[in-house]
Amino acid sequence: MSVSKTLMAKTNIPDQFPYEFGIYDLGEFLACINMFDNPTLAFDDNKKHLIITDGITTFKYFFSDKDILTIPTKDIDLECDDVKFTLTHDQLTQLRKASATLRTNQLSVRMSNTGSQFIEAVVVDKTNPTSNQFTLNVPSCSINTTAEFDFVFDMNNFKFINSDSYEFGIDKKLIASVMAGDTKYWIALDKTTTYKE
Repeated sequence: MSVSKTLMAKTNIPDQFPYEFGIYDLGEFLACINMFDNPTLAFDDNKKHLIITDGITTFKYFFSDKDILTIPTKDIDLECDDVKFTLTHDQLTQLRKASATLRTNQLSVRMSNTGSQFIEAVVVDKTNPTSNQFTLNVPSCSINTTAEFDFVFDMNNFKFINSDSYEFGIDKKLIASVMAGDTKYWIALDKTTTYKE
């Protein structure tokens, strides 16, 4: 769980670790692991760090004291099926590039303006009505509501492991789930989200 409590992840890891350890910045940790195609992890006998390596390059990654971590006390039990859609790895990369180019972290998910049965994923600055926008039409979606919606994500929370696809589910209670491979994430939506039944 992130310190701000806007992002939580849960996964089943097939590997056995020699001991329990804390990671303060999961996004940074995953980015370190994702830099390698097939990394080897070597755990410090003193339980202070681990070595991530491919035999040529190495990260020495220090553990966090578990007492300073924000740890969830229970799982989130929501279906998150008011709106469902899938983004490919390339589509998510394109949205991230647009976010960096336009210098905004807001991603708006809303019905298409064309009246079609698909949604738009729009990178936009919601605080500026004349901001430049990047729109990606997402045809692989399921809309299970008649409400008008504009679900807004803070893309700073998109700290997912690399995956071929990302399956999003959004609930009107301002929470979304994302499946990336075997890992499930829950993301709190931005306060600028609107949902009108």
